[in-house]
Amino acid sequence: MFAASFPLHFVLILGNKCNLACTHCSSNADAHSSAGFSTSEARDVLAQMVDVGVVDVAFSGGEPLLRRDLEELVAFAKELGFSTGTSTNGYALTHRRAQSIKMSGLDRLQVSLDGTRSAHERIRGPGSFDKAITAIQHSVEAGLRTNICFTAMRSNAHLFPEMIELAVTLGVDGVNLSQFVPTGRGSLSEGLQPSLAKHLLETWLAAKRRHPDLHLTAHSSGLAALAPSAADCRGGCQAGMSIGCITARGDVTPCVMFPLSLGNLRSQRLRTIWSRSATVATLKSREVKGRCGDCRYRESCGGCRAAAWAVTGDMMAEDPYCWMLPDGGAAEAPMSK
Repeated sequence: MFAASFPLHFVLILGNKCNLACTHCSSNADAHSSAGFSTSEARDVLAQMVDVGVVDVAFSGGEPLLRRDLEELVAFAKELGFSTGTSTNGYALTHRRAQSIKMSGLDRLQVSLDGTRSAHERIRGPGSFDKAITAIQHSVEAGLRTNICFTAMRSNAHLFPEMIELAVTLGVDGVNLSQFVPTGRGSLSEGLQPSLAKHLLETWLAAKRRHPDLHLTAHSSGLAALAPSAADCRGGCQAGMSIGCITARGDVTPCVMFPLSLGNLRSQRLRTIWSRSATVATLKSREVKGRCGDCRYRESCGGCRAAAWAVTGDMMAEDPYCWMLPDGGAAEAPMSK
């Protein structure tokens, strides 16, 4: 199993300010939240990432496109040799802004789309669906590598097949199936039952076969047990191994969905925080508990450590959302209506 000394990929949360207040937001972002790092502070964080060998950075939020310095930070990151990405809810991505971001050197742009109009707007607010669709169109027209991110929850998982077909119609490059973790504003009631999670992954694998030119990725529990190749599961949960996150307050965490602070950049350097972290050492050990510990896919999967921590308070507990576990009597939520 691959275990980098330092992460190759980091999510940098520039700030938590956002024009929306989505029901599942892991950052609790809204219009009243902090603007986060100054431009010079963000540049310093990027320089620290280079020092430890990070090769890819995703600028996140909040809503990163509310930052007027986003293009400057992307261009600086490119000068340092990073590949770069960012994500958006779509509101700020005008035709002109899409062109500007493209010119800055951004490698990929991800637009969040959590279902059909009614489902998406229940999660993100009135008018948000049309803004997301328009943003996708602007991004594709600008020549940006454009992806849709679908966060699968109990209330919207059945819409994933429709999102695949919409992605094909819109001409995007890929779709990311993101696992819901109940952090921030995310409710425990939206967690997927194991059997529904399995059905969702089977749908994802079928879509990969049906649309070979659409780049489909997934961050989901139990993928290793279904994936036809190791490339599809990417070594399982990489929290604290090949990925990491830096919050808008400067906390270094094992992944963007795992808000357990390893230390803060306002008092320590990234190299020091990561190399001395007992949490990182524990995550790399893969000494997981319960059924995850007994599972033959422990090394290639390991279960979602963020989900285990969010639900049980123990980051090494068995993954509560893995489809290989029994549903425990939870009510079924069908994939189709």
